[in-house]
Formats: sequence, structure tokens, C-alpha cells
Amino acid sequence: MTRWLGGGVSIVLMMGAGSVAAESIEHLEISHDNGRYQIALRARLNSPAADSFRVFSDFANLPQINNAIEEVEVLSGAAAGSIRLRTRIRVCVSFFCRHLQQVQDIHPLSAGDTAGLEATVLPAYSNLRFGHAVWMMDACGEQTCLRFNAELEPDFWVPPLIGPWAIDRAMRREAVQTSQGIERLAQQRAVPK
Repeated sequence: MTRWLGGGVSIVLMMGAGSVAAESIEHLEISHDNGRYQIALRARLNSPAADSFRVFSDFANLPQINNAIEEVEVLSGAAAGSIRLRTRIRVCVSFFCRHLQQVQDIHPLSAGDTAGLEATVLPAYSNLRFGHAVWMMDACGEQTCLRFNAELEPDFWVPPLIGPWAIDRAMRREAVQTSQGIERLAQQRAVPK
């Protein structure tokens, strides 16, 4: 959301087949401090912003956008104007795999022609102590300018020497795969002009 944030924050990190070229990732930075991980991504997708946002905000598409997302379920209990989403995500680092469950409240954001989603993890129902993500999509000509920022804190032990490196690699892979998946699905489902 990414697979760390499936759905909103899975939407915190989802993630590779696809047509996004390496040069379309304009910025990708991952950092960690005191057990919390931050990610900032800027990418250009080869699909119109309206199509990209349409496929991304239809949560049934999440497993097609990122195959790490195994289950998606809309739950009751979200505040008016928001959606509560449960995702089950399979995250693998090397030969070690783990299933993560995340429940998050997601609400739409908009500013002019910019469309986005903000996701907040509910720790009591998730494998994260903390999770917050924001996805924004703008039209850049015929392309989509995608911005993604997230912060999360796992609710499980991360080995201090190799853990941050492994999480960094997994988050990078998932961010790129998610960008590719949004672009691929938006191209496949583009609305004819």
C-alpha cells in the first residue's frame, strides 16, 4: 500500500510485468527511523490520469495491479465518505514470505484536476502498528503524473542488521510493480475517445 500498503496503504504499497520503463520512475526514496519506514515515489505512467485513477480506485482491481495482494474485502464501519478495506498481502524477501493483513480507512482527495486517495491503517486489525499513505494522480499531457507518499511501522520483529535493507528492497520492488500494474490495467481498460 504497499505489498505493505495493499488497498489504500496496500494501496500503501502494492507492486513485474508491465510497460513502465525505468526512466518513468522520476524519484523513489525510502528511509527508516526508529522502526518506521517512509517512501516517496514520483512516476510518469503512459496512460491518461482519468483512466489510471479509475482502475486504481476500483479496489476489486488491486490483485490485478499487484499480484502480492491476494484478498480484498470492503468492510462496514468507515466514516461517511470513506471506505474500510481489508487486504491480505503476501510479502516475500528472498526465500522468506509472510502474509500481512491490513484494515484501512480510505477516503478520496481532490484538488482541481488532481485525484487521489488517502489511506490510514487501523492497527488493531492489521500487522502494522502505524500506516498512512497518500496517492495523487495528475494529468501530464496524455500521461499520468503519480505521487505516492507513505509511512508505516510493522507490528512484527525486523532483524536490525538485514531487516531494513530487506524491507527497502521489497518496498522498492512493490512500488515499481504497483506503478506498472496501474499503467498496464489503465491501458487495457482505456475509455475510447
